Amino acid sequence: MFYEDGFNSTRMTDPRTALICARFNLRGGKRRLQNGITASGVVALYDFLLFGMRYYITRHERCAALLENIDLWDGMSMFEALTRVEVFEDPLSFNRFSLLVERALWQGSFALDPEAVLTEVEKMLTTLGVMPGHANGSLKKP
Repeated sequence: MFYEDGFNSTRMTDPRTALICARFNLRGGKRRLQNGITASGVVALYDFLLFGMRYYITRHERCAALLENIDLWDGMSMFEALTRVEVFEDPLSFNRFSLLVERALWQGSFALDPEAVLTEVEKMLTTLGVMPGHANGSLKKP
């Protein structure tokens, strides 16, 4: 993914950069969902989750063996690997979210509960340590 400032995230190798990209995508996703731009907001949250999983895998020693066996740009393989090492409890949560992203991309804007989507994504990212446990998933503008 290329960002507006020319940053190429496909060359990212360290956990800190993954963490920064994850948090950047959360802000963008929330802003888009607040403004009713559903498809773009959901895709930004998807990127948020991918960078969060990459952050976790590259940061934790117990995942070092995973680095040899998975593609760090394949969201499903990262999620399955993290489920195998018992980071995630629900093995279908990423599938549900991926289907939602696909639907958003194919149909554009559609009716969904953005608060519920954000809550689910933030729950996964809290598990990965990208977000603090007390994070508020509200889309309400301050």
